[in-house]
Amino acid sequence: MGYISFNPSQRLIRVPIKVEDINGSNYRDLVVALDTGSSNTSIPTKTASDLGYDLSNPKQVVLLTTSSNIVPAKLITVHKLTAIGESVENIDVVCHDLPFGATIDGVLGLNFLSHFDLNISFSTGTIELHPY
Repeated sequence: MGYISFNPSQRLIRVPIKVEDINGSNYRDLVVALDTGSSNTSIPTKTASDLGYDLSNPKQVVLLTTSSNIVPAKLITVHKLTAIGESVENIDVVCHDLPFGATIDGVLGLNFLSHFDLNISFSTGTIELHPY
């Protein structure tokens, strides 16, 4: 079971994640927002590129709805993504750069969360992931 604490009085639930490089030999730490309304997890394009992923040949180009626009974004498969003490291998992520000054690097979406039973307790400020 994975477990983290968060501050329930904040507007965002910030979650540290690790994204492994294309070979599974290195990783990058990011801070993303937990977003149960997002279908996909997103990471910055530079992070994906720095980790050796080929953005010139994405798995797919998807249309991403942002707060102000609809933009194309590259969908790639990363070796492994770890969040809240649990990992998912060969998971698709959207490469998208948030505006300058954003306090997060991306979002942790349903394509990761749906691998687990998720318990968010605002009264205790905790998140639990239970593999099934």
